Amino acid sequence: MKQSFLCIFCILIIFTTKGSFLLAEETPDQIQVPVGTMTLQAPAHFQTKKTPVIFEHSTHLKFSCMACHHDWDRSGPVEGCMTSGCHEQLMPAPPTGKRTQDKKIPSITGAYHMACRGCHREQLSQNMGGKYTPPTGPIACEGCHPGTFTASEGDALDSFDLPLGNITIDPPEGVDAKRASVDFPHTLHFDQDCQVCHHDWDATQDIENCTTSGCHDELEPEKSNRSINNPNNSMYFLTAYHKACLGCHMDLKKQKEMLLESAMGTEAPVRCNGCHNL
Repeated sequence: MKQSFLCIFCILIIFTTKGSFLLAEETPDQIQVPVGTMTLQAPAHFQTKKTPVIFEHSTHLKFSCMACHHDWDRSGPVEGCMTSGCHEQLMPAPPTGKRTQDKKIPSITGAYHMACRGCHREQLSQNMGGKYTPPTGPIACEGCHPGTFTASEGDALDSFDLPLGNITIDPPEGVDAKRASVDFPHTLHFDQDCQVCHHDWDATQDIENCTTSGCHDELEPEKSNRSINNPNNSMYFLTAYHKACLGCHMDLKKQKEMLLESAMGTEAPVRCNGCHNL
């Protein structure tokens, strides 16, 4: 009897200990996002004819994370495109023979060319004939694959903290707020370009709060006209949040079909108590 009790007790210890390990491995509060340049190259066991690509990650942070990292679960570190089970084959599978899962998954070559060159071509097409023509990424092979490559030219990375999950947005210190703080689902907004909200961010360092000194740090609007549409209230902290958040939500409300295809899955709130849980 004692042996049975001891055995059961040991099993419980194992399960509870394992459970604590699982809890310790739960979704992190933030991940490290690299800034600067990185070298994109095929694994060493592949024989490639083209030189590695020096990829400027920082200049691409103005796009949605999900535009490139389309299978990212938004809850943990982003894995490389050549991770096992993803785009781990160098070239496409032969067109002949029985269709397999390997043929459904684009190769490394196909994935990069579709994502990178495809986006560059789309930008170029949109800019053709326009009065304003911002620079686009390269289309030709040598634009990405230089004739010579020096390893020292590749990785020049730093990183910044990207918070995951929900963020509590509190009023600035010194404000007697009439409404509750906002529980902002940051992770659900990774479909949007970072600089849609963080419009003055230089894409090289940690993002500062909107109410940081020198930004939207005014605690009161102009007395004569308190409207957030008043240009004189552009630095008023409520103007920043309401025009950015509420304005976007109103646009999404007008585009329900697009909204239903996004990660949010439901309409974003457009009324006060939708954000401020009273």
